[in-house]
Amino acid sequence: MLKYFLLTCSILTSLMIDAAPINPVTGETENCMYIMEKQTKKLFMGIEIRTDNQKCLVDMPQVWGKFFQEKILEKIPHKVSNTVFALYADYDDDYTKPYSYILGCEVSTLDNIPEGLVGKVVPASSYAVFSTQGAYPQSLGTTWQAIWKSPLKRAYTYDFEVYTPDFNPQTKPEVKVYIAL
Repeated sequence: MLKYFLLTCSILTSLMIDAAPINPVTGETENCMYIMEKQTKKLFMGIEIRTDNQKCLVDMPQVWGKFFQEKILEKIPHKVSNTVFALYADYDDDYTKPYSYILGCEVSTLDNIPEGLVGKVVPASSYAVFSTQGAYPQSLGTTWQAIWKSPLKRAYTYDFEVYTPDFNPQTKPEVKVYIAL
């Protein structure tokens, strides 16, 4: 998964320009649709960095490398599942400014957070939910590109990507992207 993420970050950085806008009524762009969904409060635990979309090419691959090399998923207590989440939080303003990036999973409690990990409480919220379509990682880049240029009224609180345990870039490349509204 790490080598695919490295390529994804490169594609995301290069695609920050020229995105097709999203129609806020139909939830459609040229290649991207979303659905509206309400989520209950969630608890996340994982490893965190502070980055921005200009530095992600260096920062995020390092986090993914650490996540797999140090077997962080196995160190997270109280996991709800082995689904991996990439949580975007603590935005300074919008997608062009720094934010926190937490790679981890959903947990049932934030009790006993191991050293080196952080916990985040994500309040109940409404989300625009995008499902990537097509070849990974290009599909994820296209999705983020559409989100960045969309007229959605983003909250810039907690956004996240969902990588299910059966995620596979060749055979099951779908990633869900949740954007807080």
